[in-house]
Amino acid sequence: MIKKHPIALALCTTSFLIITACTPATGVAKPTAPAEKRDTEATADKKTSNFEQWLAALKKEALGRGIRREVLQEALEGVQPTPAVIKPRHRQAEFSLSKAEYVQRLASERRFRDGMKQMAQHRALLRKVSRVYGVPEGYLLALWAIESDFGQGGGRHPVIEALVTQAWQSQRQGFFRKQLLAALTILDREKMRSNELRGSWAGAMGHFQFIPTTYLDYAVDFNHDGHRNIWTDVEDALASAASYLARAGWQKNLGWGWRIEMPGDFDPSLAGLDRKKSLSDWRRLGLPQESGPGDLKASLILPDGPEGQAFLVTDNLRVLMRWNRSLAFALAVGHLADRFEDALRTAAAQKSVAE
Repeated sequence: MIKKHPIALALCTTSFLIITACTPATGVAKPTAPAEKRDTEATADKKTSNFEQWLAALKKEALGRGIRREVLQEALEGVQPTPAVIKPRHRQAEFSLSKAEYVQRLASERRFRDGMKQMAQHRALLRKVSRVYGVPEGYLLALWAIESDFGQGGGRHPVIEALVTQAWQSQRQGFFRKQLLAALTILDREKMRSNELRGSWAGAMGHFQFIPTTYLDYAVDFNHDGHRNIWTDVEDALASAASYLARAGWQKNLGWGWRIEMPGDFDPSLAGLDRKKSLSDWRRLGLPQESGPGDLKASLILPDGPEGQAFLVTDNLRVLMRWNRSLAFALAVGHLADRFEDALRTAAAQKSVAE
């Protein structure tokens, strides 16, 4: 214990100026000066006033788009920004792992096992959706697994509140304002209440994590019950995912690509998604002989550089990158889809032998 000198004690008890200079014991908060408190309150009031003005302008724009006033009242009355939903990009695994590590994490063994259970449970539905849209079942299962763990994740946040926050104070305010207006349009068209619209911190929703604009453009009412329900209706969710891929340019009977062993003396400058060559051309340049038509166009990619893995990829990988612009995400979907497709072929072959 530190002993105080008697003279110091006397000074502290007789002089107001010295009292204010004597430091309180460690752990005792220093009272906020009145002027400092007023400045803090003024700043808070200004932020609140600015937000209210911003929200009023948003409501006016929404009304101009034909969204009903009562929808806006229900969704936006009392809403406030929630800073906790602003998720720094550096916390996302994709930005801290190599592409190969990220692919391995997304296309995990657990997701494959869970996907096989979903395949067995929804076999007839998957077959029907695949037949209608021309998208293989394995890709639907892979996207479903990676996007939401088959509907188990991605519904943590109220979408309107999350998008209000992002549109008000994130680094991509224009993008999120567009998504917020689209979400309000969904409430209006689908006759939903705002508490039914749940999703991720970025407003991605349902089994396949559609952002609101994607929902408006691609979601389908597959079972014809009058609603495009991607949140709790697996039929609509699977069909909506297939609808997106088909309209994005998915080519039937074509895979996404395959891994190759690149010769050590091969010129890595030939790699890139912006460069396409026929398989015949790649063979002439020295890449390993691969099965497939010689006129099939493919691109060489080196996700982790010349020392990492190498792949030849088709236009269907580009379709997956329209879903999510991340190359690692598209590769993970492709790898997991290949495993599901192999399992389906094995099951079909076993059934054929049994018959």
